[in-house]
Amino acid sequence: MVTSHSASEKGRPLVYISADPSDAPSALYTLNRVVLQLGGIPVHSYFSADAGEYDWPLIRKTIDECDYFIFLVGDTYGQLSPSGESYIHREAVYAKSKQKGVFAFLKNAELKSLSAQELQRLKSLHRLMMTGTFKYWNQDEDLLLLARQVMRGHLKPSLSRRVEKAKAPHRTDQKTQDAITDTLFEMEGYPMRFSGKVFAHGNCHSIDCNVVLTWDKTFLNLGSMMTAPVTEERMRGVVEDYVAEQYREQFMDTVEDAHALADVRSNDLEFQRLKAFLKGAGVIENVAAEQSGIRNYWQLTQQGEKKLHKLLLPE
Repeated sequence: MVTSHSASEKGRPLVYISADPSDAPSALYTLNRVVLQLGGIPVHSYFSADAGEYDWPLIRKTIDECDYFIFLVGDTYGQLSPSGESYIHREAVYAKSKQKGVFAFLKNAELKSLSAQELQRLKSLHRLMMTGTFKYWNQDEDLLLLARQVMRGHLKPSLSRRVEKAKAPHRTDQKTQDAITDTLFEMEGYPMRFSGKVFAHGNCHSIDCNVVLTWDKTFLNLGSMMTAPVTEERMRGVVEDYVAEQYREQFMDTVEDAHALADVRSNDLEFQRLKAFLKGAGVIENVAAEQSGIRNYWQLTQQGEKKLHKLLLPE
């Protein structure tokens, strides 16, 4: 573990990365790479149970000296300390208490392999980090894109001192954004036109159908696969599949003796309007492509992830 006062003084921010190296080693490399590419200097303890004593005073001192704190969680809660909490959990609590710029990257973990106790610990860790800036990731490719997006503005030396000053206005903006999001989801339904092919007696009938979508269920289906960047085509396909399954009878009732429904498609203009509504509510955002920009990618915002979490785990 190495820190450098001269690096920070020269405008290269020091970034402490808290992660269990045995939990997500390739993801840890990805974060180190992103920090270096953006001009920062990554710092990590690389502690493991067989490495000797966990030097907590040194860890605290190192976190104090760093400008930012990145928290990486993979498939597990992390190695347990003698007190019963994981070492990375302890580091995260300390960093948040020091009012550091904290950024969390939480993996959509495979929960089936975890015991009830392990699952509870992992959920408590996720809840702790969801009180700040966080993103969910599935694969290293997702993490690469998300980390660049989140950290780009913070690791530029000219912006390093503006972060703290910008916090107070963001609190007011957050209240306004919460009100906008809540207003949208309190709407009884969202009307949208779809087309589909209904089959009866060997004939195919092209049918247009007005469907009233419920916000919560529609957002659950979309949001569950938007914790990582997805294409607009994928978003549209999820909505169409949802309508084909949940509103099948509404299509079938338009044709006597109908026995099958296929090729449900949304009206292009109305799908764009739905996307604009979700963007205006602050729950989705456009992600600029890192390559040629031919395809547009969308993902949940932090606000969207909080809303999805509330729907998945209602209090």
